[in-house]
Amino acid sequence: MAINRRSLLKLTGYFGAATAASLSWPQLKKLEAAELPPEMPPIIMQLDWKFNVQFAGLLLADYLGLYRQKGVTVSLKPWESDMIVPDVVAANPMMIGCSEQNLILDAQAKGAPLKAIATMFQASPYALMTLPNSNLTTLTDLVGKKVGVHADGVKVMELVKGVNGLNSEAIEIIEIPYENKLDRLINGELDALQCYAVDEPIGFAQRVGEAPILLPMDQYGYKAYAQVFFTTDALLQQHPELIQAFLAASFEGWQRALADIPGTAKLVAETYAEKGSKYTDVDYQQKSLELVGEYVMRGIQPSQIGLIVPEQWQQTTDLMAQYGIIATAPGLEASLDLSLWTGNE
Repeated sequence: MAINRRSLLKLTGYFGAATAASLSWPQLKKLEAAELPPEMPPIIMQLDWKFNVQFAGLLLADYLGLYRQKGVTVSLKPWESDMIVPDVVAANPMMIGCSEQNLILDAQAKGAPLKAIATMFQASPYALMTLPNSNLTTLTDLVGKKVGVHADGVKVMELVKGVNGLNSEAIEIIEIPYENKLDRLINGELDALQCYAVDEPIGFAQRVGEAPILLPMDQYGYKAYAQVFFTTDALLQQHPELIQAFLAASFEGWQRALADIPGTAKLVAETYAEKGSKYTDVDYQQKSLELVGEYVMRGIQPSQIGLIVPEQWQQTTDLMAQYGIIATAPGLEASLDLSLWTGNE
């Protein structure tokens, strides 16, 4: 799956008329703080990866002062090695986190007092990639082939095979580490490889000179949400107005980020990315944000940014329990609180 330029132009058009003029690099400026509501306690936003354009809306909201405009002080924290974000958030009442749907559900099933409140991505970027000349373009093309996945992808692939009527042995699934995984695809040891579709295919193209073929798993029945905002029951009960302010600023940040993808990518690469990391490459970040934008806006209207559809959430939850991705399936009342974001109305 290559970048869909037509969709990208449409996506940029959603938000560009209102905000692009004020965001064009290098005219990007921090906003002056508006008259603030009564001071609210500070919160920490715990990300599930390092600073890069996967969090462009939040980073731009931070840079432009959008959180402060809404009267809330937010500290953005990048992921640290071996961190399980739902566990960290559950132990810190004044914290919001983001994570994949399955990790939030797993924590809830174990009794963690957490609820999902909105989402950044409308679909999981979990995908398989194959070599450009492989002619392996669909799931059924992989029957009889070897597919390398990470530990968290083994049961996901069982779900995908089951939903698509393939028996467990139809596709050979091999659990692999992250190290040197591209080598194993390029040298033919593996026929397909698990990837995160908003990032890893760009690195593949830089190395090989051509984009891989992508098989997004949301097109094959894995209808999970990703980069889901969630928080503690305590924060929901004690400071709902704080969460509302956070969500409003965050999604305004996303609207502004998608209105000026080149400028936002440059800002993230030069201001927030860890020095020496691949995320300081402006071109890499711009291409990644183009892909990210597709996941933020997939299947929704601009007014619905952040939307979680309860029926889809529960259907995916039930499938995850059926295929052992989570131990049990929490009900909607125990899992979601969608009352604080207008995109969920």
